[in-house]
Amino acid sequence: MTKWLAALLIVIAVGAQAPRAQTPEPIPLANVQGLKCAFTLMATGTWNKDVPGAEVTPASLAMQFDAIDAQEGTANVVDVTAQSAGAPHITVRLLGDNLHFLAMNISGSVYLTTVFADRDSRAGAKFKAVHTRHEYTQVRLTGWTSRPEQYYGQCEVIKP
Repeated sequence: MTKWLAALLIVIAVGAQAPRAQTPEPIPLANVQGLKCAFTLMATGTWNKDVPGAEVTPASLAMQFDAIDAQEGTANVVDVTAQSAGAPHITVRLLGDNLHFLAMNISGSVYLTTVFADRDSRAGAKFKAVHTRHEYTQVRLTGWTSRPEQYYGQCEVIKP
């Protein structure tokens, strides 16, 4: 019984070490205040005789977000190289590691930009991003978004 009691005391002593708290990894986009984004590939959706289709083409779309406040859920778009109806109000949400920007225009269009970050992202890295435009007009207008569009590219953090 003495050997059993000694073994039990050793197990208790080893198991009674002070717990070590794990420090959570910082979320790469949590405190970002500015992003500069460039999108180089685009998919445009349309319907031909009510049959949906899509065309993938090169793109040259740039935008910049500043005054990003993920806590308050606000940001500004300060530079857009493509024509748009403007974004009077942008809602920002940080969900997991991803930062989402939502703009709803009075014209009825919705623009959504998502910047993806993973735990391996390092300072100065470019983050994968997608920008989607939900618009549709009966007539296609050159130089204007008149069909649903989705852009693929990257964003980088800029200092305010």
